[in-house]
Amino acid sequence: MTGAGALLAATPILAQDGAAIFASVQEEARRLALEPYRKPPPSISPEARTLNYQQYRSIAFRPEKALWYGGNSLFRVEFFPTGLIYDTAVTINVVKDGKSTPVTAAPDMFNSGDTPLGAISLAGLRITYPLHGPKFDEIAAFLGASYFRPIGREQAYGASARGLAVDTGLPHPEEFPSFRSFWLVTPADGARELTVWALLDSPGVTGAYAFTLRPGTRTVIETTVTLYMRNTVGVLGMAPLTSMFFIGKSGPRRDDFRPEVHDSDGLYMITGAGERVWRPLGNPGALAISSFVDHNPRGFGLMQRERAFARYQDQVALYHTRPSLWVEPIGDWGDGEVRLIEIPTESEVHDNIVAFWAPRTPAKAGDRLDFRYRLAALADEPALSPTGRVVATRTSAVIGAPKQRRLVVEFTGGDVELLRAEQPVEAIVTTAGGKLRSTMVEAIPGQKMWRLFIHVEPDGRKPVELRAFLSLRGEAITETWTYAVRP
Repeated sequence: MTGAGALLAATPILAQDGAAIFASVQEEARRLALEPYRKPPPSISPEARTLNYQQYRSIAFRPEKALWYGGNSLFRVEFFPTGLIYDTAVTINVVKDGKSTPVTAAPDMFNSGDTPLGAISLAGLRITYPLHGPKFDEIAAFLGASYFRPIGREQAYGASARGLAVDTGLPHPEEFPSFRSFWLVTPADGARELTVWALLDSPGVTGAYAFTLRPGTRTVIETTVTLYMRNTVGVLGMAPLTSMFFIGKSGPRRDDFRPEVHDSDGLYMITGAGERVWRPLGNPGALAISSFVDHNPRGFGLMQRERAFARYQDQVALYHTRPSLWVEPIGDWGDGEVRLIEIPTESEVHDNIVAFWAPRTPAKAGDRLDFRYRLAALADEPALSPTGRVVATRTSAVIGAPKQRRLVVEFTGGDVELLRAEQPVEAIVTTAGGKLRSTMVEAIPGQKMWRLFIHVEPDGRKPVELRAFLSLRGEAITETWTYAVRP
């Protein structure tokens, strides 16, 4: 192996504690940033390169070959082989008693049946834990570029996280930084958390990552990041999340037996000032980029709020069990914006949603950046949105007014569920662009729900940005709903 991670992979790291070993990973990232970027060569056998999707999926890791199998650890680690689109090997190391030892790939790790693999190399890893009972369940996977996916109890994989996003959404192609090396820190017997370190590399930036995984109903990955900028980049996306939205309540309707198809249905934010904001996701007709300026955000995430199977009717994909991914900054992140990118797609197989934090100050060549955050995979936590929250956004034409659009927003939860219809609930609605024609608020009998109707008329071809919340005697009783009406 040459290039990123070669020094640390080839030479055992001797240290007295984890902090010193992670400092060595940081030093390797710093050293790499001073050198020109060298793209790692493909390290995949000819047989593995020709695998199709089904063949690659059929390759099974042998559980008895898992790291820490047969011991008293609550964690085990299995590995992915190179193949299909995963054509670059990663170096995976095990840290124990102050020493780092590389994992050696071997053919007997995998049961490939009749599928030929050729020479074996490793593309990534999956972490398992007895999440539901004695059986070890998958709780996280690191595979492909800097992608990783966590899940909690009774969840199925959906949205993904990335280590970093670079120039995402700009006119020129974005960079896709990659994790080149991993270090798995051997946990103590019975320990309920696992530490993983990773070295990231790309043309514009290198980085050292420390992940501490804590599995549960809410699986949490506490993340510490140190970045070293090789070059000045246009947009540096911190704590990026990636998801899929194909069909939802707001349409457009498609020829599909399933009412909704998505891994996430909204972007949720808690601003530095404490405002709770909900932005429904969509599958737009053209690339759409939305920015939410903030100072020291308290959190943001791509959420899956719709949890009823009836809204998906899919017993295979199980979209109603897909996790929400929530980012909670640790410390001050300063000025910047949560940026949401929605990409048109004609298929649910494509991830077309991206959200991340973009600092206001550009990242320049030679800079070192440090930040920390918690990433949580969760199902439904009322404490995260304790006030009235948005559960549906629907749109339609307005009969007799072809230039107008009707939006129907449904709120429930918090005090909203307890309010009788005679309460003087008001809607506070503001627009940027277009004309607000009318609003109306009503309670839905027997549903513990209030509905807001908005009629808006776009001004030409410009989108209309809307913000709204419900108020009772001058006090907000719901989160803030935001939406873009695009002509």
